Amino acid sequence: MGVSLFRERLAREFDERTARFHTSVVEDLRIFEEDIDGTEAHDIMLHERGVIPLDALKLILRALEEVREEWRRGEVRIGAEFEDIHEYIEKRVIDKIGVHAGGMLHTGRSRNDQVAVDVRMRVREEILETAKAVLNLIEALLRKAEVHVETLMMLYTHGQHAQVGTFSHYLMAYADALIRDYQRLMDCYGRVNMNPLGAGPVGGTSIEIDRHRTTELLGFDSIAENSIDATSSRDWAIEASAACSILMSNLSRMASDLTEWSTREFGYIELADEYSSSSSIMPQKKNPSTLELIRGKSAEVFATLLELLTMVKGVQSGYYQDLQGTKPPLWRCFDSTRTSLEVMAGIISTLKVNADRMAEAVKGSFTYAVDLAEGLVSEAGLSFRESYRLVAALVREAIDRGISLSELEAGDLAEASARVLGRRIEVKGDFIRMVTDPYGSLLRRRSLGSPNPREVSRMIQERKGKLEELRHILAERRSKLERSRKLLRGTVASYLEGNEPKRG
Repeated sequence: MGVSLFRERLAREFDERTARFHTSVVEDLRIFEEDIDGTEAHDIMLHERGVIPLDALKLILRALEEVREEWRRGEVRIGAEFEDIHEYIEKRVIDKIGVHAGGMLHTGRSRNDQVAVDVRMRVREEILETAKAVLNLIEALLRKAEVHVETLMMLYTHGQHAQVGTFSHYLMAYADALIRDYQRLMDCYGRVNMNPLGAGPVGGTSIEIDRHRTTELLGFDSIAENSIDATSSRDWAIEASAACSILMSNLSRMASDLTEWSTREFGYIELADEYSSSSSIMPQKKNPSTLELIRGKSAEVFATLLELLTMVKGVQSGYYQDLQGTKPPLWRCFDSTRTSLEVMAGIISTLKVNADRMAEAVKGSFTYAVDLAEGLVSEAGLSFRESYRLVAALVREAIDRGISLSELEAGDLAEASARVLGRRIEVKGDFIRMVTDPYGSLLRRRSLGSPNPREVSRMIQERKGKLEELRHILAERRSKLERSRKLLRGTVASYLEGNEPKRG
């Protein structure tokens, strides 16, 4: 194939092993069309600045579109003889139209700002696709939560019975966490969607360029202005991985809960068959393997964050080949995160909930101790610490007698208070049974954000409104990218037809 486009300075080519070690063509396939788009925008801008003649521009654009079609038809085969797809695409253009016109393609541009713009364009798409998957999971959680507003469920702290709640309240906790995950992704998007093109290798270019024009054609929100920062920083990539890592930590915790609750010991939930696996030897098994895999995928995503941080920590200012290695972990990060979100949405949508089994767990539990303590504050005028001491004594007594709190009588409370507080506390005969009723316990807790069915119903409705708001934000960003894509495509078409496109 002759000497590489980028190795004229060197007398020899890479040997085969070094070429395979050096090339990034495999990970670059993900940014193939982004590279064509970025090149077209750059060369259109160069023509409009009087750098590339119209005839040469038309040849370049036509060749680039032919390469795009070859890619879409699956005809592109790129080996280790190319350092990257940037070299491949430029060489294909030169092969098609000759070096005089094709050689103008890379004017005023370095591979350093070229790869930065390609990856940023790809990452912004990955962020939007991941954000869409987040919203779909939130919707699945809200739909399931609407059905289980009154499904009693034990809430735990330290793995021990804590308070009575509802399954709906539990699902809403993760809906709220995922809303924050969405917001993190959207915040990150703004820092990703900045145009580095035109920064040159590290210190700009003497060619008369217009960075605002490429920003417009490629749908960026702003310009990554400083040429050193534009070409050599990867904090935006690290931030994207960090946002995905936090997201996956939330999915992993939910997966752990559901895995445990699917055991026969709990029996709270059952996964649909299409999200379960069986055993090669134990015919009775129905394993929640998709949940286990989501939990495992979180480790993969966390690893990409560490890999990216380690990749850049010792790289001095300016571009170094180390930064080539940031692409594979980024692609793995988004692939694992998005797939996990999609699978979890399917799990939640098809989940079977055993409401009776959940209700059994709250009956006869000592979890009502806090309700009894708070009830005595309201009914008997005790300070909370006095009430706490009294109820703790009643709990010990019930355990010693082998009965539940609800089986204690008002007389038991009066006698215990005389021993513990030095005075008898008299309550109505049905007071203890009233405060230890599971559903009554929920209704008495009216604090903002509690599992009281009214509170949960309110939160569901508000989150449904929030979901629509978040979908609107996503649609607006999608729409802006689509407008810029149409602008670029229309501009390319106009030049290929021999017309000067209108601007503004």
